This record gives sequence, structure tokens and C-alpha cells, in this order.
Amino acid sequence: MENKKRTLKISFEEEITGNVEVKLGETRVIASVKAEIVEPFPDRPTEGFFNFNVEFSPMADPNFESNRITESAIEVGRVIERGLRESRAIDSEALCIIASEKVWSVRCDIHIVDNNGNLIDCASIAVITALLHFRRESVSVNGSQLTVVWN
Repeated sequence: MENKKRTLKISFEEEITGNVEVKLGETRVIASVKAEIVEPFPDRPTEGFFNFNVEFSPMADPNFESNRITESAIEVGRVIERGLRESRAIDSEALCIIASEKVWSVRCDIHIVDNNGNLIDCASIAVITALLHFRRESVSVNGSQLTVVWN
């Protein structure tokens, strides 16, 4: 097996936090993180939500189909989510604002733009970097009054 060096390039969108483009060799992934305030599940009143959505561009690889969720997309999302959850990089209880009333729901959209090997590595780097780059709005709680401060 031949040892190949792959160049890693990470680009941040300065205007919007949580938007990152990662290029690993010729594989390119864009990750975008967003958050909104929602009600928690009744059986987990102090836990927020973390969701992943993976989208493959048909131009990234001839095997990908447009507007169709494929097994590959599901697999990439599951591998990344499992890696983050099992490493305890995600603390869902830290997303709680008011127990049983308000929590953060964080969503990470992963767009596979070019697939030329090392897809899981490139997508994982993109997600972790986007999460580190993301800044959610500040929230202050006064009694039952919730105030969101847009940064």
C-alpha cells in the first residue's frame, strides 16, 4: 500500500458562525450548525437535542442520487454522531435552558460536495470544526421570562 499525503484545508465563513468548508485531499465537505429553542421530551426534561443531516451532492460521486436519502448518507451521519456521543463531546444536558420547558435543539447539516476518499474523516473534521466555530445566542432567564440576546 502506498503512503499518500493529503492536504487539509479548513475555511470559515466569517459572517455566520458554524459554517465551515473542509477539503481533505480532493474530498470536500461543508458543515453548517444552527440552533433553535424548543420544548424537551417529557421523559428527558433536562436534555436538549442534537441532530445530523447528511446530504450527498450528485456531483460528488456518480453513485449518489439527488433528493433521495441513501444508505451512505445514513451511515455517514450515524458514524459521526456515534463518534461524538461516545466520546462525550456532546453534552445534551448543557443544552437545557429551563427544565421541562425550554432546551436548545442543535442541528448540523453536512453537505458532501466532492467524494474522493477519506469521506468519514473529512466529514468528522468538518462537523467538529463547525461545532467549535458555532456561537449560539445568549439566553437570560428571569423567573419564567426568557430573553434571547442575538449576538
